[in-house]
Amino acid sequence: MRRAEREGDSWSGHWSLPGGRRDEADSDLLDTALRELREECGVQLQREQMCAALPQAIARRRSGPFLLVAPFVFEVETELPAVPDAREAAAAVWLPLRTLLDPNRHSFQRVPGFPAETLFPAIALPGAPLWGFTYRLLADWLEIAPRECAKAGFDVAENILSFLLSQGLTLRRSWRAQAPQDSNESEPLWVAEVSGPIQADAVLEHLSSPGLHAAKANRIDVTPKSIRIYGLAFEQYLIRA
Repeated sequence: MRRAEREGDSWSGHWSLPGGRRDEADSDLLDTALRELREECGVQLQREQMCAALPQAIARRRSGPFLLVAPFVFEVETELPAVPDAREAAAAVWLPLRTLLDPNRHSFQRVPGFPAETLFPAIALPGAPLWGFTYRLLADWLEIAPRECAKAGFDVAENILSFLLSQGLTLRRSWRAQAPQDSNESEPLWVAEVSGPIQADAVLEHLSSPGLHAAKANRIDVTPKSIRIYGLAFEQYLIRA
C-alpha cells in the first residue's frame, strides 16, 4: 500500500506493506498483522492462511528509535478486493511475484526527500518508488540478494570502480581497509582512490540501468569528489578522487 501523506510519518507517501504497532487487545503479533491488514486495506485473512513467519527485522528511520518488525507471509488463492482506509493509505495494489523477480524492474533510483546524488535500490511504482525497508524485506524473502550474500556490496563497488576506469580515470590506490571512525560502527571502511574529478552524472546514469545488481547494496551517494556505497550489512566502500 502507498501510505497516506501526513506530517511526522517517516514513510509518508511511500509504498509499504500493511502493518502497525501491537495493541493490548491483540493476542499475539500474528493477530496484530491480521488486524492491521483488515483496518488499513480492508482485506480479511485467517490465521490458518499464514504460511511463514519471517525472521524479525529492524526498520531504520531518519531519526528516533529503530523499529523491530515481525513479518508474516500468507497464502491466498486469488487477489482479494482492497479498500484502503484513507487515513492510512492513499492506494493499495496487488503486486505479482513475477514483477518483483523481473530484473528489468530493479534499478538504483532517486527517492523523494533525499538529495539528487543519493540512490537507493527500488522498483518503480505509481506515485513513488518501492524502496527502503519494504524493498529489502521483499528482496531477502525472495532471495534476490539476501543479506547473507558474501561481498554483495563489494561487487557493486568494484563495478562502479571499473566503470570509472573505463571513463578514463586512473587508479591511484586500490582497496584498503580503514578502521571505523564511528564508535557505533563495527565494520571497516574500504577505500579506493582514483584520479579525479568523478563525472557524477555519468555514474548516476550508469547506475540507473536495470538489473538485480541493484539489490546488492542499500544506498549509494555520488559526488564529483567521492562515491560511497553502503552494503547489505551497512558496511561501507568509498571511492575517493
